[in-house]
Amino acid sequence: MDFSVGLCYPGPVVAKKILRERLLQKLRQQPESARLAKSRKIAGKLRRLALYRKARFLLCYAAFDGEVETRPVLAQALADGKRVAVPVTRSSRKGIIPVEIRGLEELNHRGAFGIPEPAVGRRVPMAAIDLVVVPGLAFDRELRRLGRGGGYFDRFLAKVPRRVPRVGLAFRFQLLKELPWEPHDQPVSKVIADS
Repeated sequence: MDFSVGLCYPGPVVAKKILRERLLQKLRQQPESARLAKSRKIAGKLRRLALYRKARFLLCYAAFDGEVETRPVLAQALADGKRVAVPVTRSSRKGIIPVEIRGLEELNHRGAFGIPEPAVGRRVPMAAIDLVVVPGLAFDRELRRLGRGGGYFDRFLAKVPRRVPRVGLAFRFQLLKELPWEPHDQPVSKVIADS
C-alpha cells in the first residue's frame, strides 16, 4: 500500500478537526458512480484476503455520508455463509453494540447519526467476532485511524481482543503519511484502498 499519495501534511501535525472537515468535503464531493465503482473494487480486494476467508463471523460498518460503500461486503459475506453483524450506535452511552443481521433489508432504520442499522436484532458477544471492518476518514502508514470524532469506534475497538483483525476501508485520497495521534486512538491491522 503506497501511503505517499493523497493529502500530505508536512511539518507539525494538523489538528484533527481541520483534517475531518477537508476529508468529509472530499468524500461528499465524489460522484456517486465513482464512489460505488471504487467501493466494489475495495470489496473484491477484501474478499480475496485470507483473513476474510478464515472469518466465520464478521462485524462490518454500514456506510453513510460518502464512505466506502459496504453493502457489497455485507451481501458477499452473507452469500459466503458467514455470520454478519453491524454496529448499532447508542448515543446516550456513546457506545456501539454489535447486532447480527441475516439480510441487507434489515438495515431499514436510521440510527442516532443517520447511519443505517437494524431496528431490532440479536446482540452478538464480542468473543464471537473474528474480523472487524471499520470506517475511517483517514488512515496513515502506521495504520492509525482518524474517525469522525465521537470516539465510538475507538471505545469499541478497545474492547475487541487484539487477536481479531481490524480492517479499514478507504479511498486513495484517505491514505495520509501521518495522522494526529492520541493515546486512546485505536489502530487497524490493515487498510484496503481502491488503488
